[in-house]
Amino acid sequence: MSIYTDRIQRVQELLRESNTAAAVFAPSDQMRYLTGWAESGHERFLALLVPAEGDPVFVVPAMNAPQAKRNPAGIRNVVGWPDSEGWLKPVQRLLRRWKVSRRALLIDDDLASVHLLDLQTLAPRSPCAAAGPVMQTLREIKSADELDTLERSAKLTDSVYEETVQQLREGMTEEDFQDVVAQSYKARGTRPAFAIICFGANTALPHHHPGQAKLKRGNVVIMDIGCVLDDYYSDITRTVVFGRPKPLVSEVYGIVHNAYRAALEFGKPGVTGEQVDSAARHVIDDAGYGKYFIHRTGHGIGLSGHEPPNIVKGNIQPLRAGMCFSDEPGIYLPGKFGVRIENIVKVTNSGLRSLNAEPPAAIQVVNS
Repeated sequence: MSIYTDRIQRVQELLRESNTAAAVFAPSDQMRYLTGWAESGHERFLALLVPAEGDPVFVVPAMNAPQAKRNPAGIRNVVGWPDSEGWLKPVQRLLRRWKVSRRALLIDDDLASVHLLDLQTLAPRSPCAAAGPVMQTLREIKSADELDTLERSAKLTDSVYEETVQQLREGMTEEDFQDVVAQSYKARGTRPAFAIICFGANTALPHHHPGQAKLKRGNVVIMDIGCVLDDYYSDITRTVVFGRPKPLVSEVYGIVHNAYRAALEFGKPGVTGEQVDSAARHVIDDAGYGKYFIHRTGHGIGLSGHEPPNIVKGNIQPLRAGMCFSDEPGIYLPGKFGVRIENIVKVTNSGLRSLNAEPPAAIQVVNS
């Protein structure tokens, strides 16, 4: 049995347990997880339909049918619909075959709303629910192969960071340095998924868009970088200073590092995501910077850059061995600077283990 066959069968078991007729997956990471293939249909309907009983079916634009037939999962049922006829009739035939009427449908979170509205006209008596919670049950516990790929992706990004941080130069722009990071990934045979580069006061913006800000002596620099290796993401954040750090910068960095360590040391199977978030947040609150920690402590990672579990207040789901997520507390002082430290960690039977090299306890000084 292939890994994809096993995954689809597990979806079908969950559908039967909840008396759900079928699930409809868009060309998303969910589809890639189940079949090893996903290709955008753009404005056209392209989906994997998985019934509670029976064989899954790809319904795709005719122009995508040849690629769909080569899917790694070996799904043979591929319906290619021509533009002149549309996709509603072939999907309606499938829904009737599977006796969907009055039974629920699970819908991929990424399915376009216009396609969902059309589906609802085909099965007006069938309630629709998000497929996300069901897929979370399957995807949040990584297999040994997935963990190995995530670790390789993490190590590759570690090496990119170590190489590029020494290439910071006075007068270069954020976009200049973003290009340096991209070239380093390219030289390793992969591509960057993102490279959020921030200089100076821009480091106080967690999702800053790199621009033409020039690097100056004394600037804090944040590098939030990651790649996709064999379909699996990496994601780290490092904060350094270009030149001599001011005392406040060193102080804030030390607090954030302590918060990062608190989450790392507290997490283990049975502890909730909320409790791990609280462990990091408590450190920053006690230091008087609580209102400047403005995001969750972490997010899950895998085929998607952001996926469950979320390490945030309100998540009372216990951690389980095999989960992977980011540990990334931060403090952001508007108009001044920000500090964030991020590693990817996995849950083991005894606690959390970082997939990345450990960040330094004191802020790294770059004097190039």
